[in-house]
Amino acid sequence: MSGEQEETVPDALPPRPGHLYVAIAVVALEALALVAVAGACVVLAVTGGQLGTSLLALGVMFAILGVGMIAVTRSLWVMHRWARPAAIAWQVLQALFGVSTFQAGPLLGLAAIVPAVVFLYAIFQPRVLYAFEDAIAYHEAHPAAPAPPPKRW
Repeated sequence: MSGEQEETVPDALPPRPGHLYVAIAVVALEALALVAVAGACVVLAVTGGQLGTSLLALGVMFAILGVGMIAVTRSLWVMHRWARPAAIAWQVLQALFGVSTFQAGPLLGLAAIVPAVVFLYAIFQPRVLYAFEDAIAYHEAHPAAPAPPPKRW
């Protein structure tokens, strides 16, 4: 039985399916948008007068979220186990935000809902799920091998 288990452990990370590239691109664009909004908030905080402190706090919050999404993007790229649930949770929250703001401005609502739907469609494709299963088996068999700096968290 141990011989069978050794045969099922992949020697390398599986190839990334096309839909995984779509999912990674969506998360990467969202991360860049969060970092850009953080920068805009900080710039506006300098000239914001009474709102300066609030804008600075928003800028810090968006920067933290942006850095977190950059980490999720990188972990999706190397197919770490925790990356999919983190990205899915973010997309669900983003879609709920889009639904809640849809009446105030349909463009803002659509800008939040459409990427979330595209991501969720892409990440739940069977080939992506199978690739993540193989990657999890690889990471468990080789815990330090595929982790370039920074090491696995």
